[in-house]
Amino acid sequence: MEVSILLWIHSFATPVLDAAFRFSNLFGLFPVCTAVVAAMVAWHLVRGERREALIWILVGVTTAAVPELIKHFVARPRPQLWPTIVHASGHSFPSGHAVAGGALYPLVGWTLLSRSVNASRVGYAIGALFGLFVGFGRLYLGVHWPTDVLAGWALGFALSGVATAWLVRPDAAFHSR
Repeated sequence: MEVSILLWIHSFATPVLDAAFRFSNLFGLFPVCTAVVAAMVAWHLVRGERREALIWILVGVTTAAVPELIKHFVARPRPQLWPTIVHASGHSFPSGHAVAGGALYPLVGWTLLSRSVNASRVGYAIGALFGLFVGFGRLYLGVHWPTDVLAGWALGFALSGVATAWLVRPDAAFHSR
């Protein structure tokens, strides 16, 4: 079934979509994710928000380390159904790009629009949509199986959900809501 899903997605391939999903690929790469986390940590530190900076560090380290640990133990090979337009190395399960997409970008959106509850929800939703775009790109590009991406999203969205829940606790120094 996973082969059929990937082949169906690939049947829609066009140069425009190739470019869009090559672009999405960038946002799950380690250097880009590291830069996002570092920027958010710096932003919080400049604002005197040490707890928030620490949360970003924890989410960043977890986002990088946990998928690699799981990949080591599961050792699932990547799909090889057509020549890919991006290089992906290592094992397939879970998708690290999908983890990063679900963990980092909703948290960025939530953080940047966190001055009100409604705005922070909109920010989280926009970030989540971007995270879905990053993960779906892994399917379009043919470098992950659908279950790799679903597992990555589950882990990533759980991380951003826990982080935001921690930040809105009544004793959180981040906001008074």
